[in-house]
Amino acid sequence: MSRPKLRKVNTQRRKQERREAERNLKRRANMLLDIDENCCVCRAPFDKKNKEMATTWHVVVYEAKEVARLTCPACWSKVEEVVQKEKETNAS
Repeated sequence: MSRPKLRKVNTQRRKQERREAERNLKRRANMLLDIDENCCVCRAPFDKKNKEMATTWHVVVYEAKEVARLTCPACWSKVEEVVQKEKETNAS
């Protein structure tokens, strides 16, 4: 009796996992490249070349909808307040 070669099976599985990871990376990268250049709440302009903006603005990715939303710091704090209030009302 000959046993199946485990190495070949593992290689095929690893190739499949690598392909799946590459597809996911491409899909996510495209979502970020297609992101709007304004805040999704107040429509403030976003400068991709400004390092401060790149570090302070927030990106939220909805994978189910395949959408990425960009939010400025001022609107982000408002969103956090609303979410916190919702959590408090749902907990009561």
